[in-house]
Amino acid sequence: MPSPRPANLLQRSALALWFCGLSALGLLRFFMRVSRDPNAWTDTVMQVWLIGSLLLGAIGAWLSWRAFAAHRRERRH
Repeated sequence: MPSPRPANLLQRSALALWFCGLSALGLLRFFMRVSRDPNAWTDTVMQVWLIGSLLLGAIGAWLSWRAFAAHRRERRH
């Protein structure tokens, strides 16, 4: 039985790209709302939206860095 092929970089970082995309959409939504109404910055819902988007982006960046590092390790061997 042949050994399974290791996953390529795109397959490894699919979840990370999904998180980064959701984060970008959340940040876009936040800045669209703030550009329409500058007082929306003080709205609790918009602050939670911003914090959630930044957190999701940080998780996505960490996952993509981890996938890239694992991919580089495999290519060296």
